[in-house]
Amino acid sequence: MKKYKKYLQWFLWAFLILLVVRVLFYQTAGVKDFHNSSTLLPGDQVIVNKFRAGLRLPISIIGLPGVNAPYIDGIRLPYLRLPALKKIRRQEVVVFNYPVGSDKPIDRKKLMISRVIGLPTDTVMIKDKIVSVNNKPIAPPALARSEYRVVTSGKPIDQEFIRKNHIEEPRLVADIGIYDIDLPKELVGTLEKSEGIKNVRETRQYLGDASVDYYPLSNFFMWNRDQFGPFRVPAKGMNVSIDLKTIDFYRDIIETHEKHDVLVDFSGVHIDDKIVSSYTFEKDYYFVLSDNRDYPDDSRKFGFVPADHIIGVANRLIGKHGRILRKIR
Repeated sequence: MKKYKKYLQWFLWAFLILLVVRVLFYQTAGVKDFHNSSTLLPGDQVIVNKFRAGLRLPISIIGLPGVNAPYIDGIRLPYLRLPALKKIRRQEVVVFNYPVGSDKPIDRKKLMISRVIGLPTDTVMIKDKIVSVNNKPIAPPALARSEYRVVTSGKPIDQEFIRKNHIEEPRLVADIGIYDIDLPKELVGTLEKSEGIKNVRETRQYLGDASVDYYPLSNFFMWNRDQFGPFRVPAKGMNVSIDLKTIDFYRDIIETHEKHDVLVDFSGVHIDDKIVSSYTFEKDYYFVLSDNRDYPDDSRKFGFVPADHIIGVANRLIGKHGRILRKIR
């Protein structure tokens, strides 16, 4: 009996240590989609360094750790973060809670993985697919994928080609054999030579094209994946002009993340029942981009990521597709 009691004690101590490490220092996050397929593939696991960017203490404390774990939303602690070992740097891959919506506690929102492109106060612009920060072009990931329009003889694209190269299933455009597919450039020639392929060309969006699904939802900002900005990334203490046009760009930040009431009428913009012509931000924000730039689920879709939503830096990868533990670049 004493032997089993000893084993039980060891198990409890091991569980406690793992729980402390999971809550306070490191955790893993799974990759479920192809949005970062230039770097991360579905099935991969990233190791998240929490204290590297400053440990965020739990906000919802009644429940098990993890966004999908059961919890009781009865008590929410105020946001508190310990000092970071290093500031988040441009081009680092971060794990964060989805910034849309405010009904759940921050630490119970779903996990997202993306690459930081714009730091607080940075000026960002995407023009003809080229990303610039502070007027300097930012190189895409080494294995960047672009979207290509493929015309076939009427048959689907070869499944062996898709499986072998870990490519997402092509998106059907027309059932006469027209598809959109995300490819690295080195595979374009291979696909062009495949049986049944008539034409392969890179797709492009121009100003005003397909802007309905992109941030912000406003007729004043006709942006899309290839044409976005220019704009400055909001930062704590930064003051911006507010009018009937610019409020569409900042409304989500002011209402959702900084908890102020916004009303727009014939007389102008009202914040907390006061008519305003400027606004000073209360938090730092980041602009993130998917590594698969032409198939985004990033700040071009959901807006800026508040600093309090960031969990940590994803600096190690446990690869599934024949790739072993390695540093993420």
